[in-house]
Amino acid sequence: MTSKHDFRTRVAGAIFAVVALTITTNALAVPYYYTDWLSWNPAAGTASGLITPSSGPAVTVDFNAITSSGANGSFLGVTGNGLWQPVTTYQSAEVDNAPGFEGLQLVGESNMTYQVALSEPIKDPIMAIATLGSAWDSATYVFDSPFTILSQGSSCCWGGTDTSLVQLPGNVLEGREGSGIIQFIGTYSTFSWTVPDPENWHGFTFGIRTTERLEPDDPTLLPEPGSLALFSIGLIGMSIVRRRSKQKNNTH
Repeated sequence: MTSKHDFRTRVAGAIFAVVALTITTNALAVPYYYTDWLSWNPAAGTASGLITPSSGPAVTVDFNAITSSGANGSFLGVTGNGLWQPVTTYQSAEVDNAPGFEGLQLVGESNMTYQVALSEPIKDPIMAIATLGSAWDSATYVFDSPFTILSQGSSCCWGGTDTSLVQLPGNVLEGREGSGIIQFIGTYSTFSWTVPDPENWHGFTFGIRTTERLEPDDPTLLPEPGSLALFSIGLIGMSIVRRRSKQKNNTH
């Protein structure tokens, strides 16, 4: 039979676990810095922009569209930051903020390759995607690097809530009016993707957490504020349990 002491201990432990989980989850989300596209030539398939971290030098982003024959490709153009609505689609436990700048719009040309070159190595880059594919005609991106889907949700313009991004084997992303954030873990100076299964009008942009210059090594294993709070909660919980156990023993 469970005693009142055991019951109270379990309840206290459950409360501590819920609070700790909430603090830990919130502590993981960090701000990302997105590309401000400054110049573009859709007919030539080129665009250039800057990512400006809160500290350290700006990172130049050069974009090129290349056809399957190796010639200059093309893209549709540039659209405003209304592309990134609703903002909750682009937020997650890892990413604190949606893009605030414009995005590039792609057309539906089969087997086009899109390349991104950065002026210096960046860490854990993300790609914001809007309206990839349609409800009746999916589209795919095939990346040269592994990725994971961090968030997805409603699209700005079509599909309502009936949208999806699906990660498939072989670094393939499939979308049906899919909108959200994907992330490439590691350090990158370039990356690219092809579109073997196209669909007209889908948008994207890029963001970074930090650069290799700002963070040359893995993050120092120092407790984050959330981790410190979690540790403190654990100590408080252990203290309460021990005190109650001691009081119970003294009554016998």
